Amino acid sequence: MAMDETDKRLVNGLIYLAVISMLAYFVPVFGYQDLKKKEAESRNRLEQKATTWNRYYHPMHPVHFGDYSSESPMDLPGTFMHQLRDQYEKSIAETNTLIDLKQQASRMTFPDWTEVPLNEKREPGVYFQMMWQRKREQVRTRLIESKVECLDDDVGFGPYRGKVNIPINEAEEQLRKLFITEKMIDLCMNAKVREETDEKNRALVPEAFMKILSVTPHPSVAAGPSALIPNPKYSPDEKNPSSEKFRKYNVRMWKSFIQEYPVEIKLQCDVNTFMRFLHSVRAPGQFLVIRNVEILSPFLGESLEDRTELNTFNPEHEKEKLDPDKKLTLKDEHVLIRIAAAGMDFFDPAKFPRGLYDNGRAPVKSGPVRKKYTIPTE
Repeated sequence: MAMDETDKRLVNGLIYLAVISMLAYFVPVFGYQDLKKKEAESRNRLEQKATTWNRYYHPMHPVHFGDYSSESPMDLPGTFMHQLRDQYEKSIAETNTLIDLKQQASRMTFPDWTEVPLNEKREPGVYFQMMWQRKREQVRTRLIESKVECLDDDVGFGPYRGKVNIPINEAEEQLRKLFITEKMIDLCMNAKVREETDEKNRALVPEAFMKILSVTPHPSVAAGPSALIPNPKYSPDEKNPSSEKFRKYNVRMWKSFIQEYPVEIKLQCDVNTFMRFLHSVRAPGQFLVIRNVEILSPFLGESLEDRTELNTFNPEHEKEKLDPDKKLTLKDEHVLIRIAAAGMDFFDPAKFPRGLYDNGRAPVKSGPVRKKYTIPTE
């Protein structure tokens, strides 16, 4: 019996219904299998991560792996993120306080006259010359009062005599060096006066002696931390000094954040006075970094045969070609000292990557230098 139109529609509908039923049955199975596969991969990665986690933290709760446990995950030991954030902020504040205290104890306290006033901004070199002449006369007066001789009447700034056409940043740099030079001379005089007073109080014949042979301020330099890092390419068999394998250590430099103002001073004094001078260079507000110290005693046994080193301590010897002993009247208790010291100030390396006076920049005000930390809020 042939099917009419109604029967054909019924058969087609049954076929469509069967196809849809098969899809509805099998497709979720494939989707579920795919999910189970992804779950197994995630569980495997989590278990591998847990081995590293357990070295530093408490073991992960079974519920984190999808397993059942009667123990509540909220009872596990640990610290909430907001508590950690509060601890970090407190630690940062304490560190910044320690940095401020350390910088206050280590930096030079520069007086107001080391900055060019507003009414002298147009002629900063003239202001520097005026302050240098004023300080030079004040130092001469104190030298006479303390009975200390200084062979350099210009206190180290003779090459700058009459040099007034200088920018403001150079003028303020010279003013700071003038202050540090004056401070070092004052420390020498104070050391001699204190030693002389102590000898008189002990009813001893005063033997304290101090003579300043020369004082030389040098250009300021930017400095930072450094360290010797073992060279991974080092080979003890390498004989070529230019090879990378020859160096046992490599020097690693970090960003500069210290401006040093070095001054070299040559002294003739007795040992006790020099010891008092050394004890006074690290006081707060006048902290001096000792960069180099050379001590020479011409009366030591090994110095009797060769006295050529005395020439470097006598600025007039090279000009007149005279025996240095004719220029320096030394006693058994006297020593010759060459000491290089530097005053310090701090700057922000982000603003001044090469120092306070690079590319004609003016120095910044002294203030705390610290790294800014950003605590994530989420």
